[in-house]
Amino acid sequence: MNQFDKKLEQAKNRQKRVYLIAGITGLVIFLLMAVLFVISRGTRVEIIPQDAKAHVVYRVAEGLGFSLGDTIYSFIGNLVITATAPGFKVARASIDAVHLGKVFPLELFELPGRLVVEIFGEDDILAKTAWRINDHDIAVSDRLDIELEPGTYQLFIDNPFCQPKEVALEIMRGEQTQLQVNLQPVNGLFRISCQPSGAMVFLDHRQIGLTPLQFNQDGDRYGLRVVLENYIETVEQVSITRARPTVSRNYNLELKKGTVRLDLEPEEGTILVNGIKRVGPLILDATVKHRLTYMKAGFYSSTQIVSLAADEERQISFRLKPETGKVEIISSPPATIWIGGKNFGISPVSTKLPAVAHMITFKKPGYRSIAKVVKPKGGTIQKLSVSLLTEYQARLKEAPREFTNIAGVKLKLYVIQDGITMGAPRSEKGQRANEFQRRINLTKPFYASLFEITNSQFAKFKSKKTVDTGNMPVTSVSWQEAAAFCNWLSVKEKMDPFYKTANGRVIGFDRLADGYRLLSEGEWEWLARKSGKTRQTLFAWGNDTVIPPDTANIADESAKGQVRFFVPNYNDGYSGVAPVGSFDRESSGLYDMAGNVSEWVHDVYLIVPPQAGTILHNPLGVQQGYAHVVKGANWRSGTITTLRPAFREGLTVGREDIGFRIGRYLYGGKNE
Repeated sequence: MNQFDKKLEQAKNRQKRVYLIAGITGLVIFLLMAVLFVISRGTRVEIIPQDAKAHVVYRVAEGLGFSLGDTIYSFIGNLVITATAPGFKVARASIDAVHLGKVFPLELFELPGRLVVEIFGEDDILAKTAWRINDHDIAVSDRLDIELEPGTYQLFIDNPFCQPKEVALEIMRGEQTQLQVNLQPVNGLFRISCQPSGAMVFLDHRQIGLTPLQFNQDGDRYGLRVVLENYIETVEQVSITRARPTVSRNYNLELKKGTVRLDLEPEEGTILVNGIKRVGPLILDATVKHRLTYMKAGFYSSTQIVSLAADEERQISFRLKPETGKVEIISSPPATIWIGGKNFGISPVSTKLPAVAHMITFKKPGYRSIAKVVKPKGGTIQKLSVSLLTEYQARLKEAPREFTNIAGVKLKLYVIQDGITMGAPRSEKGQRANEFQRRINLTKPFYASLFEITNSQFAKFKSKKTVDTGNMPVTSVSWQEAAAFCNWLSVKEKMDPFYKTANGRVIGFDRLADGYRLLSEGEWEWLARKSGKTRQTLFAWGNDTVIPPDTANIADESAKGQVRFFVPNYNDGYSGVAPVGSFDRESSGLYDMAGNVSEWVHDVYLIVPPQAGTILHNPLGVQQGYAHVVKGANWRSGTITTLRPAFREGLTVGREDIGFRIGRYLYGGKNE
């Protein structure tokens, strides 16, 4: 055997071995499949509905298994299968251990059909179409494209410009139903009129006729235009709809306009058109007459009658003549007259002025300036007369008669030209040697507090350890503390402090300051003995030594055993100090001058007799001294001596039955 034959024989042997191995492998696979088929459990799938069963195709989507016909075989675990049939949706189901080897029901659902409906007309009208299927609103649009389950339906088409349309439909599974629908327009009516009549009517650029007119028109949107010569066109968008098939219009046409351009001298006056204020340029109705009036303060007005053609533009000129009037100005006393910032000399003044409002100011040193507005009128004489007040008189006129300050202290104003004889003669019962008689005159307006200063008011300046209520008069304060309270109030209210201080103590006072202070001894005694009365009295209540009931808080029957002297058969309701204002106002208009607590006053305590025949004007005493005067009775006073307003003490320290009240001049400076 040659070499070629040997190789050929070897190749044949290799081929036989390949065929043998392939046969054995196929046999093993066949035997394995046979064994698996024998040991596997088949599950028959029952398809619902019946008409889907004949064409169904199964597939194992998840798990180890296969399908033969309508039977599904599983080798291990659960299977997920899909079932597909023409005209039906793909069904997906899980076969678990409960159903293996049994019948497994599987329902297929029909594919939806598609409905496409088109209607014809203008896009903006079709967009208002409402679609409803079986009484269910679907959409508002110009066409309908929707998927529906197979079945029969009623389609309702509603367009506001057309008659409604109803269509019966049958939708097949997986199929498209396409419709084209013609809607019947609404039959509408136009009624058009105008004032004046005879205008041409256009509908969407189509000439219809002259007003008044009436015509039919299908439902739609239209541009309505009404045109009349010399009148402004009227243009409107209107609609004929099923809800409103009739359009009625009665137009009041407006005349076309003309333009007036103004040439004015002087400028910046007021232009009136038929009595109504306007600004130029003026747009006026054409073909009718208009009354134009131009006016400006200080000039005579001018009027013109104007009639314009349609679209005419015309320039109108006004040249006004100046108007002047005579003014005669007088004042008492004579004063410098200023008009518009210019000095016209000393009154009386007579001058001609333009017929406009002028500010006329009267000025005189020491007097309050007065400004008056005068508007002269041509051909007439106006007279202006004023009386000037001094600055003091003006401030007095403006001053409140009572007011409450920042600390809550109520004060009353006293404007007086009065005098009093202070002190008492030696013959007066209860008189003491220090009650020197002095004649004083009070001429400066001053305020005095209605009540004694209370704990709560004093606490705003300086807290005090006290168990008394806030409405009780503050007591046990020194004269220095009372004066410091006055200065504190003055600073708070931006007034000049009355008391001069150094190192926290009062060293003098400024008699020209308008700040708060203690009442002077003369003011205090005048308020207690003379204010509100025809003549001065011995006591705050009068001259009777018998105290009227409920007059003041003094040492009464309830003080028996607490004080050395008391007033028998008198009971005021308080055994000690009382809240301020517990008794009625006294004739002065103040409270508690006759009792409750004694009061620090401004003056330094002196026991030097005055010079005979001397009359003191608004006395305030010396600038400095060791002790200060205390005036008035208190809840411990029970003798004629201490109950008299002439009674005076000189003390250096406070006491539990001593308080104070405050005052101030209406204005500072020398005005006596």
